[in-house]
Amino acid sequence: MEELRKASIGKDVWAHIPKNKRSVWEAHDGRTINETLASFTDIPVDIVVHIKLIGFDGDGINHVKVDETALTRYLRGLHLDLQTAVLEPELKHLSVRPRVHFRVSKADVSLTHRLAGVLTSYIFGAMQGKRMATVYVPHKLVDDVLAAEEAGLAPGRTHAYHSAPSSEGGGADPAHLPALLTLYLLNLEPPASADYLYTYKEEEAVAAAGNWSDFKSCPGALFSSEARAAGGGGLAWVDLAAAPHSYGPLRGGQGQVFPHSLPHATAYVPGAASTAILPELAALAAGAVSHLAWPALQHGDLALPNKDGGDDLEVQIIHIHDTLAVPPRSVNLDTLRQQLSGVLAGSIMALEVKEHFLSFAMCDLCVNAYTNALRVRTQRQEGSNVVAAAGQILDRLMLHTSLSEYSEIILAYAGVHQTHNVLPVFVFDLSLRDEPLLLDGALQASAFPDMVIAVASRAAPVRTRFSCGHMPRSLQPEDATRAVLGGILQSAFGAPHTAQRYSPASGPGWNYLWALGATPFGPLSGLTSLAAATGGVVTRNLALAELERHAGRVAAVLHGLNKLSPPHKSSLRFAIERADLRSRVTARLNVAAVKLEMAVAALSAGRNAEALRLARHMSTDASSLERSALQLDAALTQELSCRGSTDWLVLVWPPAGSLVAVVAALWWRSRGARLKAEARYDKIY
Repeated sequence: MEELRKASIGKDVWAHIPKNKRSVWEAHDGRTINETLASFTDIPVDIVVHIKLIGFDGDGINHVKVDETALTRYLRGLHLDLQTAVLEPELKHLSVRPRVHFRVSKADVSLTHRLAGVLTSYIFGAMQGKRMATVYVPHKLVDDVLAAEEAGLAPGRTHAYHSAPSSEGGGADPAHLPALLTLYLLNLEPPASADYLYTYKEEEAVAAAGNWSDFKSCPGALFSSEARAAGGGGLAWVDLAAAPHSYGPLRGGQGQVFPHSLPHATAYVPGAASTAILPELAALAAGAVSHLAWPALQHGDLALPNKDGGDDLEVQIIHIHDTLAVPPRSVNLDTLRQQLSGVLAGSIMALEVKEHFLSFAMCDLCVNAYTNALRVRTQRQEGSNVVAAAGQILDRLMLHTSLSEYSEIILAYAGVHQTHNVLPVFVFDLSLRDEPLLLDGALQASAFPDMVIAVASRAAPVRTRFSCGHMPRSLQPEDATRAVLGGILQSAFGAPHTAQRYSPASGPGWNYLWALGATPFGPLSGLTSLAAATGGVVTRNLALAELERHAGRVAAVLHGLNKLSPPHKSSLRFAIERADLRSRVTARLNVAAVKLEMAVAALSAGRNAEALRLARHMSTDASSLERSALQLDAALTQELSCRGSTDWLVLVWPPAGSLVAVVAALWWRSRGARLKAEARYDKIY
């Protein structure tokens, strides 16, 4: 097992096993072909989500007391029925299926006191000598305390907890697994009953003014941290004592967050709050699973491994500008390199970001793609008054069609000639344009499996179709760094929008509750940093895509072997008559099953780089099984051609028989005519 885990990519471990030890792997495990096939097409992965409660011992708002066992019962009754979904180009489910196990515990009293202390000190300091309706607290105050708490926990150690086993048949809690996501729920009594919200890296003067239109990010009550939990998983927290507020799409669009979207303890009758809040907390945990712990894949055509099988990817940012001189930078390369390298740290994948500039004057194809995508649309102008205004937009689908047709030529114009391992990012820098121009009138960047398209201009801030506290959000058209970062994550690694959710019952949908803070998606946040949960999703997607590919190859061979077995006798003994070939296939299936089991165990523990490596190792076994299937197919073809062989007699008999039949018919006819003639002659005489 250790040799499998440490073997280099491409090494066939089975070929290096001594022949005197191969009999163990060649032994049949007693399963039918159908049972073996099911193990490669329905792959359960146990994941753990740890919920830690702070302020639920009667010392928080409304004196809410939550018993861990009671909350565990509600979590067990969620019946999430999660699937690993791929949303584009058409919805499908992967073979890997998560089974969620919840753990519930209460944080140490010392942690509660530390959090209460930092919040009280800051809120009292901010309110001193001022009359503020809402106090804006930097999220780092709480995030740093929780990150330090998790960092102080020894690996493998956690608080005493109650477990809620998976409702999908996962059995008892896998105590050996670290939490894939640690979610802190806070319900601390605010000092002086003050209303407060958290800001995300806002300047102190801007936060003190309290004008949300000037905030780079919408304030909120939760955060998905950039730090990791004790077991290496994601870390997130929700402060239920923060002031209720709303944000999301304007005019009640799908996924909008309302003041009652979070379970605030003040909304319940004091005597019933401890019981009534339990299902709301369970629903909040379920949402965190869908958005942070195990989200869907945006698409399955990931950029890595690239077309030639390599593990290196070049992100080529092509600035297509309308000026003769190089325009001001609209994309911060240092930020992109820092965030993307941090995401892939420890992985076998390598990523490099490069930049090129290409003027409209030097690229007629760029001008053609740009002008063909220009459209005029009359749409509602966001604001307090209902105004219909006509403005230009870029049709992203038309732009993608044109760029896809000529992408290699445009890249060659920019000096990029090797395109087998390149993800092009076409950024239209429109320095001469004063009016805002967005993709489809709403997006600054759009991701496709083969490229990312972005637009930047020197126009004034553009109002979007999103609001924060009923105030429209704006984006800065001259800086496309966040949008390009999100587009690269979607295009190269299939990472979905943070607000994207999927449920087998209702299908794809949106919920913008977690679209705040460290996320590169959407106008509700202004941060270019990535949460640890987002980084985990990127490396998880790479491992999932590799597992799906090679497990699918093994399943295809098993499906073909199953057709060779007699009905109700699904066994390799009937499908493969040659004993040596059957032993070789059995051994490869056993080795592939062990590798799959080890990769799944690594996925469950959040060791995505190891899971990717083990999934790559399955390639040698899948290739060997395919070669064995081809040998079996060749043997079957020979046997069939032998049994159904033809010789020259088969070619001679049909015409010879026809000739004999014609001669016999003519003889019979002539004989009958002669007999009739003789009869007439005898009658005359």
